[in-house]
This record gives sequence, structure tokens and C-alpha cells, in this order.
Amino acid sequence: MKQRATVVLAMVLYLLGTAHAATEPAASRVDSRLRYTVYNKDQVYQVRTQIGRAFFIQFADGEEMEKWYAGDSKGWDVAKHGNVVAVKPAGEEPGTNMIIVTSAGRTYVFDLTLGAPAVYGVRFSYPLDQAKKDKARSVERDLDAALDPLLQTRRNYKYAGTGSADLRPVMIFDNGRYTYLKFAEGQGWPSVFAVAADGQETIVNRTVRGNWMIIHRVGRLWRLRAGTAVLCVRNDDYAPDSSDNRGETDTPMIDRQTVTGKEVRR
Repeated sequence: MKQRATVVLAMVLYLLGTAHAATEPAASRVDSRLRYTVYNKDQVYQVRTQIGRAFFIQFADGEEMEKWYAGDSKGWDVAKHGNVVAVKPAGEEPGTNMIIVTSAGRTYVFDLTLGAPAVYGVRFSYPLDQAKKDKARSVERDLDAALDPLLQTRRNYKYAGTGSADLRPVMIFDNGRYTYLKFAEGQGWPSVFAVAADGQETIVNRTVRGNWMIIHRVGRLWRLRAGTAVLCVRNDDYAPDSSDNRGETDTPMIDRQTVTGKEVRR
């Protein structure tokens, strides 16, 4: 029993010790005096240095030190240049901790000690931030592709219109998510409204690319306006619940057939 208790006590003491252990940044494969580590707001980083040796800390691009604090500030010289902080021991016994607050809202905590081998530099990486940036870029690329009329493979051209010929697009289709209107070179841009069942008009979000106007939705009825000119455009294949309702009538006993070309010509 005494032997078992001794083992348990040893494990507890070990866990307590490791719970407060600082992380030593990993050595570079090229030169072990240069170190790399991943930023963690809950981690203390250990840096060993020597009298007469300076080391640097490098943050993310554009991230700069705003303030620094140390238990013994007189034992260290600290300066910054862009996203790099230079640190040099200035006393014979400068061992202390250092806290750096940056423009990115991050807080870095270091345990600075004299010892060998000395560290000449610590570079931080930010995989979580990079993953967020990569995801944002991926979403942006997907959106950019979705808004490009020439890249669309699903196309509903079943549209009909009535009203001012001056406002007619030369082509109109949707892909089930966005509506694409192409206008002639030099043709003015009308305002586009979604028309509800009760006739109410709502202005819609749109993106313009060259001669194309991309409406960020699909609708049953659009109304284009420019001054006193008005053009009504009807989607004859509108199915908001993804069901196929090609007749667009109130009863399945009656089917309306609409024959349209791919372009609305003047």
C-alpha cells in the first residue's frame, strides 16, 4: 500500500509540475538557434538567452507590439520594428517573465531565462487564423463563380416580358439561385424591383459585371423601371419549393405553354 501511495503521489506531483510548464518553441531544421511555435493565448513560452546575445520575436504580418511588461523591466532592453520585437538581456541576473500586447489584440507571455543553448529568434504561426482566411477566400471564390454568367451550366430561359422595349434585356435566365440579365452595349441600367403577389414592389440587391446585371435571388415577377418607362418580366418556370410547375397555373387540369427564345430581341 505504501508503495502504491508513493507512486500516486509521484504522479500527482508530476502532473502539477507539467501543468505549469512553459513550452519551449521547436528548433528550426536549418539552425536550432531559430525557433518556431504556434500561438496559443493560454500558453507560456520559454526563451533561453545569454548575456551579450539578443533575440527576436516575430508576429504575424501587420501585427505590432503595442506594450510590453516584465517582472524586472530594467534587466531587459526591448525595441520593435514592424512585426518584429528585439529583446536583449541588460543585467547579470535578468531572469523574469515578459508580457507583450499587440495590435492584433493578442497577448503573449514569455518566461525569459539565462541558459544554453541560447535562442536567437522565435517565429509564431497562426493555423486557426490561416484556416479562417482560407475558408473566407474559398467562400469568396465560390461566390465569384456563382455570379459569373458565363460559368453557369443550369439555365432557365423561360421568361416573358411586356412593357417598354427600351428596357428589354437582350438575354435573361436564372440558375435557381441568381437571376442574370444582359443588356445591350450602351443601354442604360434600369432599377429592378421584385413584385409580390399583392403587387407591392421591393428593390433588390444586384451586382453589375460588364453588360450583365445579376440579381441575388430568383423570383416569379420582376418590374424594371427607368423614369416613366416600365417593363414587367415574368418567370414561367418559377418553383420556389424546388417542385416543377412548368404550367404556372392554379390547377393541374390546365397547362399554359410558353414558347420563348434564349434572347429577347427588340
